[in-house]
Amino acid sequence: MTKTTAGVNHGRRPVLVGVDGSVSAQAALAWAAAEASYRRCPLRIVHTFTWPMIGDPFGLNLAEPMNDGLRTAAGWILGEAENQARHAAPDIKVTAALFAAGAVPTLLSQAQDADLVVVGSRGIGGFRGLLVGSVSSTVAAHAPCPVVVVHPHRDGTAFPASPTGRIVVGVDGSDVSAAAIRFAFQEAARRRVGVTAVHAAMPTRQHPSLRVPADIVEQVERQLFAEAMDSKRILVSGIDVKTKLVHSHPVQALLDEADGAELLVVGSHGRGGFTGMLLGSVSQAVLHHAPCPVAVVHRTKAKKPSPARPRMLQIAAPGHFADLKELS
Repeated sequence: MTKTTAGVNHGRRPVLVGVDGSVSAQAALAWAAAEASYRRCPLRIVHTFTWPMIGDPFGLNLAEPMNDGLRTAAGWILGEAENQARHAAPDIKVTAALFAAGAVPTLLSQAQDADLVVVGSRGIGGFRGLLVGSVSSTVAAHAPCPVVVVHPHRDGTAFPASPTGRIVVGVDGSDVSAAAIRFAFQEAARRRVGVTAVHAAMPTRQHPSLRVPADIVEQVERQLFAEAMDSKRILVSGIDVKTKLVHSHPVQALLDEADGAELLVVGSHGRGGFTGMLLGSVSQAVLHHAPCPVAVVHRTKAKKPSPARPRMLQIAAPGHFADLKELS
C-alpha cells in the first residue's frame, strides 16, 4: 500500500525519483515533479533506509530496539517529499513508498516499471568533493530506462520548473546516439524549447604514410553528422534545431554548450566504446561536470522477461509502520 494523491494519470508509466533528504535530492524531486507534469504521467517517490547492524560473536544481527527512530525519520523524509511534490504538481498522481533496503537495488527494481528515473547527483553521506555519488552513477549505468541526474544550483536551489534553456544532445552516429537524439527531441517538444545537437570531430592518430587529408576528414564528419540528424527530422516539426560541428574533445564541446542549458542528453556509449562498459568515458565525464541536469540514454533493446526482483521490505506509508510488506 502506498500513499496517493488524486490525479488522472492512470495507465501511464511513472517518473521515478529517489529522495534522501539531501539538497541534491530536493533538486531531483523538483525536476521530477515538473517532468511528470510535462509528460502527464504519475510521479513515484521512493526513499530507502537500511537496518542498523551490530556485532556479536556469531556474526551480524539486526538491532531491533533501534529501528523505531530510524523508521520515523525515514517516514518524515518521505512525507515531506510527497508534500513538496503535491504542492509543485497538483495535477498529477503521486505515490510514495518507503523501503527497508539498499538505495541502488530498490531504484533499479522500481525502474523496471518506470519511463524515467531521476536522482540527485549525490546524497547524504557522500564523500566531500565527489561530484557524482555511487548511487547516481550506478543507477545511470544499470537502469533499464533513461536516467536524469540533477545537480543543484551553486546556491543549493533546484532548477526552475519553467524551461529556461535549450536541450543539448551529443551526436556521434552510433546506435545509442540515435536513442539520445530521439529522447532529446521528445523532451524539447514537451518543454517547447529548441535543440542544440553537438558533434565533436577529434583528429585521429594515424601513421604518416596513411594520413587522411584534413578536408576529407571534415567532409566525412559532416556527412556522418548530417545523416544522424536527417533521420530524426520527422520527429522535430516546429522545433528550433541548431547543429554544431566543433573540433575539440567531445566532453569539452558538450560542457561548453551545457552552460545555461535545460538538459544535456548523452548516450551511455559512443563510437569506439569498449564492449562491456556500462558507461563510456564521455558520459561519465559530463555526468560529473555538467552545470545542468544530465540524461543518460541507453541503446533501445528488445523487451525480455523481467528478472526476479530482489527481496526487500516496503513500509506501507509515511507515519504508518504497523505492517511491513515483503516484496518478491
